[in-house]
Amino acid sequence: MASESFRQFKEWLEAGETMADELETKKPSKKRKQKGTEGSNVSWRKRDQHGNIVPQRVRIVKNRSVKSSGTKDVEDVEEDVDELQRSEIPQEVPSLDQHLQRLKKLLSSVSASVEVEETPTMSAWTKRQVITEEKFKAAMPELLNCMLAAEMVTQHCCQQCKTVDAVVRCLDCVPSGSQFFCSACDSVIHRKNVFHDREAMIDGFYKPIPPTSLVVVDESGQYQLCEQVCMLPIPPPIQICSCGPNQDFTAIPGKQTVLVTINGPYNLCLPSICCPLCSFKWTPGISDLLGCRYWPATTSCQMLFKFDVLTSFGQMKLASPALSQHAFLKMLEHRSLCTGRTGRICGDTFHRVFREFAFCNFKKEDLCLMEPFKCPACTPDMLAISADGNRKHYRFKKSKGTDGPSLFDGLFIAQDAKVSVFVDQIRSQMISRTGKDVCGPATFTAAREISQKSKAKVDEEGLEVAVCRHGILLQGLNHYRGEIYAYPMFLQKELAQAANTTFFCMDITCSRLGGVVEARMVQEILLVKRWNRSIASFQGQLLPQNT
Repeated sequence: MASESFRQFKEWLEAGETMADELETKKPSKKRKQKGTEGSNVSWRKRDQHGNIVPQRVRIVKNRSVKSSGTKDVEDVEEDVDELQRSEIPQEVPSLDQHLQRLKKLLSSVSASVEVEETPTMSAWTKRQVITEEKFKAAMPELLNCMLAAEMVTQHCCQQCKTVDAVVRCLDCVPSGSQFFCSACDSVIHRKNVFHDREAMIDGFYKPIPPTSLVVVDESGQYQLCEQVCMLPIPPPIQICSCGPNQDFTAIPGKQTVLVTINGPYNLCLPSICCPLCSFKWTPGISDLLGCRYWPATTSCQMLFKFDVLTSFGQMKLASPALSQHAFLKMLEHRSLCTGRTGRICGDTFHRVFREFAFCNFKKEDLCLMEPFKCPACTPDMLAISADGNRKHYRFKKSKGTDGPSLFDGLFIAQDAKVSVFVDQIRSQMISRTGKDVCGPATFTAAREISQKSKAKVDEEGLEVAVCRHGILLQGLNHYRGEIYAYPMFLQKELAQAANTTFFCMDITCSRLGGVVEARMVQEILLVKRWNRSIASFQGQLLPQNT
């Protein structure tokens, strides 16, 4: 048996040598030079503990072009298979388990995840926008179909009495669970809710109707629109006369008025409550209207403005100072037309009412000790104040106006008399001269200490305004003689102590008036530059160590 195995092994060895010679002649390759074998063709083979030659798994490096990881794995597996087939010495016949293990390794290497080159990575915000856009495109057909279906008039039963077909759809009663009403239920429910937007369904489509319109059934059984009187929603007092509070008061329509809200104007009537015993009548006064947040435009209350429209306009003016009042009123009128109501708003009346409303709010805040024109970020210590003049805002002498005192006299724009006294005091300490002002070798042409009043037919040439570094308006004054040095000095005097300011910046200055401030600012700038250079040099010394 041993001789049989030795003879078989000898045959395998001869066959391996023959195969090696054939491979050597067919595919010449660069021979590795090993230590101690220079100039020799002898190659050393590794053997296991039984004396069998261990095949070397040498991977052939082909093209080094960039490929995906999945492609490299497949090529390595193919090379391993080729090397096994080109083994110089056949080994013992492996068992079935060894074949399965080898196959499992090959499959695991081949089935590796193939990484496809992706596009450059997107930010999280970009991904969310792309996903949102894709979702909208997918949902757009359904949204359009649902929107069109919502405008389709279908037959509904009244959701209040549940016996008669509905003829009115209310767009503001949806939270209460009711939307469709018959004519009788609509008259009862919306007699008090006059601000609800309603639509009639009698013509086969939804038609917006005002609160003064009511759907009724005529003699022929057809639905028609008729006019009704709507009263201003305001709670009546508990007792209006000496007859006692337990009387059956009757509310009747009083004089007509127009109420302007953020949804536009409404044509209403003031309620008039009559006592059945003494026939005493009560109508709401200004205090009653203000308690319900109605601002009267006149003492006769012919026009009222709800607080929300005035506060909304004030907030919009703060957010967008260039907002046009005319455009705001046109927006209110357009909202009225969209809901079936008509009416125009007088721009002059709205402008006057808004100023009165703003002034009363200012007085209320003054009683509450709230200081206006204060920057919350700079209070109480303010780093810098900047002052500059603008000569484009002026009033003509011949323009129509009132000679009465200003409502906000001295609040933001300083009083002219106080500024004049300060300018005269400054000029009394100076030598009068004409021409350009000279400060050392510099010649100033942007402003002068002595300037003649403009010959144009204007009251003021402009405004000198001081702001903080956050752009909050602090104080201003009227120009009468151009940008003279005394104007910013007045603002500096007024704001230095109140704001505890460190720097006062202006585009014109002189050594006699602002030299101290200018010199201090120059010193601070030089210190900051020197400090920045020190930090840069220190970082430069640390940079090689960090890298």
